[in-house]
Amino acid sequence: MEASIERIFTAEMVELAGRYFQVNTGNPVKLGDAENYVFEVYRDGTPYILRLTHQSHRAKAQVLAELKWMEYLHNDGCAVPKVIPSRDHNLVEMVKGLDGSEFHCCLFEKAPGARVKLTDVNHDGDLFYVWGKTIGQLHKKTKDYIPEKVYQRMDWHEEELLDAAHYQADAPEQVLRQQEVITSKLKALPVHRDNFGLIHSDIHHGNFHYHEGRIHIFDFDDCSNHWFASDLAIPLYYLIGSLEREGVEDLDGYAAQFMRAFMKGYETENKLAREDYETIPLFLKVRDLTLYNFFHKKYDLENSDREWNKTVRTIEKRIIENRPIVHFDLDVASR
Repeated sequence: MEASIERIFTAEMVELAGRYFQVNTGNPVKLGDAENYVFEVYRDGTPYILRLTHQSHRAKAQVLAELKWMEYLHNDGCAVPKVIPSRDHNLVEMVKGLDGSEFHCCLFEKAPGARVKLTDVNHDGDLFYVWGKTIGQLHKKTKDYIPEKVYQRMDWHEEELLDAAHYQADAPEQVLRQQEVITSKLKALPVHRDNFGLIHSDIHHGNFHYHEGRIHIFDFDDCSNHWFASDLAIPLYYLIGSLEREGVEDLDGYAAQFMRAFMKGYETENKLAREDYETIPLFLKVRDLTLYNFFHKKYDLENSDREWNKTVRTIEKRIIENRPIVHFDLDVASR
């Protein structure tokens, strides 16, 4: 979390949010604080997830748009957490920070199961197949979702993380040039019902639990109107990043193995045209750019640990060289 937000956040705000949603916040477990404050809390022994979002990150209408979509998916049988209303029957409540600014609060059921470790020998093609199938189901069902006009999420081009100059006054010229190339290619892509819509945008292995052969997706905070192919690139991106840090070799081979099972599962629910699948390398580059800018937004890289700096320099090098994190061959993945 940015230092400016940390300074205005207090434990009393969590307590007040808990009272709105009638949960015990006496000993909350912090699960995350990158873009939202996320806590595990309890009501009558049952765990729930309490989230507080600063107004600078999301407007109330955007949060409501996220929650309304989640309700739609949950009610249509998708493995998505139920959104729990407050004691006053509101999906979103508000608490104020020390400076008077607003934090939007909401509560979710906790997803069953646990996160997976991708290098675990017990996780192989079956997990990858279900992963793809789950995303395919979201895309298929969302094609029929028509949100009310007051509940709209941002379009892809409204994402501030696409602009390095927004976070670095002295952003490298080579990065800015490649950024322009990437955004120009995105603007040229076709947009229609079968390749574009509201997507989660962040379904990596840290944002779902695996339970009894089923994937339960959470953290819809980044959902936006985007190309479906982006939702296919994100799992591959973070999978390869994790394996690289674990010292796994032959990443291209692992990517092909993953995508073969993943796409087979995806196509049991939804199918894209070949030209849409062929944009996956572009969306791998998009994630490099947005993650690079995320690090510059959130952290003082000059004074952070060496691992963060190493990661950012690695991403920067890929951006400048105009290459994705891993090679993706559609023909190999489709075998």
